[in-house]
Order: sequence, then structure tokens, then C-alpha cells
Amino acid sequence: MKHISVLIVEDSIYAADLNIREIKKAGFTVNHIRVVNGKIMLEALQESKWDIILSDNSMPNFDALKALEIRNIFDRDIPFIIVSEYVSDKDIITAMDNGCNAYITKENLMELRKIMQFLYNIKESGVK
Repeated sequence: MKHISVLIVEDSIYAADLNIREIKKAGFTVNHIRVVNGKIMLEALQESKWDIILSDNSMPNFDALKALEIRNIFDRDIPFIIVSEYVSDKDIITAMDNGCNAYITKENLMELRKIMQFLYNIKESGVK
């Protein structure tokens, strides 16, 4: 079985659990933690190696663009996916211009399976 470490930027435990469930359905065993703000996210990035970051966009005092900025300062090579109910077109463009790999609505969460498989295959092939 394929193993993956996932940093989840999400204020809802329920939503984070749904993300993990979809990744497991894609055939992965998952190590993960959930963070709710930039300070805790930076600490998690410093303490462990992460294969991917999933970020909600609608959190009190924190959003996906701020999380992406922290990822970019720390390590731009960690794939970053926004998983959120709503992100403005302007924010999606800004995120993609700044290295976001994908945007998935929570309604289409099963798309996360395909993206995880794709990113894992790229990682295993050594392509950057």
C-alpha cells in the first residue's frame, strides 16, 4: 500500500476526516494532522516532512492564500491543493500563479482521489 503524509489546513474536523477518507479510497495509508492557523501550520512544516498540503479557504482569520504563502516561504515543492466550498475566480488565479496545484470543491471531493494518484505517480517517477 502507498503511504502519504498530509497536512490539512482546515477548521472543521468533519471536513478534514472526509478528505482523509477520500485519500484512503485512492489506496493510500495516511499520516496526517490538521492545523487551523498560520503559526501551527509553520510549526508542522518545521517538525515533519509532508507529501501534500490540503487547505480550506473559509476559516476565521486564515485562508488558502495565506496558507499557500507560508508553504511558498517554507518549501514550494510540497504540492498544495485548495479544498473549499467557494473560492473567487480572482483568488483561484492568484493561487495558481503562486504555485497551487489544484482547486477542488467540497461537493466534488471524489476528485481528490484522481489528483492524489496523479501527484503520487509524478513523485514516484522522479519528475518535477
